[in-house]
Amino acid sequence: GDTMNIDDALTGKFVFHPRPEDRGYISKGIPTETRSGDAIIGGYLHPAQKSDALIVFFHGNGEIAADYDELAPVYVESGASFWAVDYRGYGRSTGFPSYSRMFSDAEAVAKDIPRIAALANRSFRYVFVMGRSLGSAPAIFLAAAHSHYFHGLILDSPFSDGLRLIARLGGPNLKEADMCGCINNIDRMASCTLPTLIIHGTHDYIIPVSDAEELLMACKAEQKKLVKISGAGHNDLLFRGFATYCAEIKEYIIHISKNYETGAGGEN
Repeated sequence: GDTMNIDDALTGKFVFHPRPEDRGYISKGIPTETRSGDAIIGGYLHPAQKSDALIVFFHGNGEIAADYDELAPVYVESGASFWAVDYRGYGRSTGFPSYSRMFSDAEAVAKDIPRIAALANRSFRYVFVMGRSLGSAPAIFLAAAHSHYFHGLILDSPFSDGLRLIARLGGPNLKEADMCGCINNIDRMASCTLPTLIIHGTHDYIIPVSDAEELLMACKAEQKKLVKISGAGHNDLLFRGFATYCAEIKEYIIHISKNYETGAGGEN
């Protein structure tokens, strides 16, 4: 009984690094709670004043939604409300981290968008799903399997092969059979037709930029773009490429929204 599947491996702390939110923390965002099976998925919504766009954001493994209080204005100023959600066992989310449940939790989050919009007294016409690092997995899953909720996909330092990543992080060498029915990012990307923006550092030694290149190649979208931040690693992407990062996301959101508007105009 020494077989190990992906959930066991991740439970072994190779990919998930859960931490709770500090007690008594007061966020600048609106706290949200989404029910998913036996868990409550916590998050924070940061509304943009004059925008009908929303970014649903899945963070990296060592982060929590509350960490994005400082960065939320970057996304809000790019023209979208920003909703950061936590994984199980992170921030204010209940339960225990699980790779396979991450996807059903992401689905619950997607289905909760209209309720969250009402909570903020908004209607979101354009919804983007975004994932950083580990968060690229739920983001790509939603873009591929539940594209009807979304208008675009944004990836920050994504990985293409989860098994390779676990090995790279010092975990066990797993095989496809150990995936518990979870489909790898690279295979899911082949079902993605949403306009896609990928941003990755050229000197990322945790997830190499070649992963982003593989995902770009696999992506079936007509509109797809990879922006490489020269000299940036995995955790200093914003520090090294702040202006580029902000400009690319802003341009992408404006461009997609305009495209949908002109497209809709042609049909009526």
